[in-house]
Amino acid sequence: MHKQIIIARARVKAGRENAFIDSAKKLADMARTEPGNLCYSFYRSVTEPENFIFYEEYKDAVAVTAHASSEAFKAFTEAVRELLDGDLIVDKY
Repeated sequence: MHKQIIIARARVKAGRENAFIDSAKKLADMARTEPGNLCYSFYRSVTEPENFIFYEEYKDAVAVTAHASSEAFKAFTEAVRELLDGDLIVDKY
């Protein structure tokens, strides 16, 4: 097994950025405690404040699957469903 990196991009509806940040902070705090998580950060664009990225590193594919199945991740996806302006774009490396 080898390290897995995920970069996810989100575009948030105008005026909903703070609600998104609140949900993202909760997810990041929980994700950082998951076994196999090496790094979990999210960033807001300085030029386009409705755009965000998540940068995630995991020990292996098993850890990625565990994160995607976690209650924290499920709660996040439900909470941000109405906040997003389009789908999350997820790239795996």
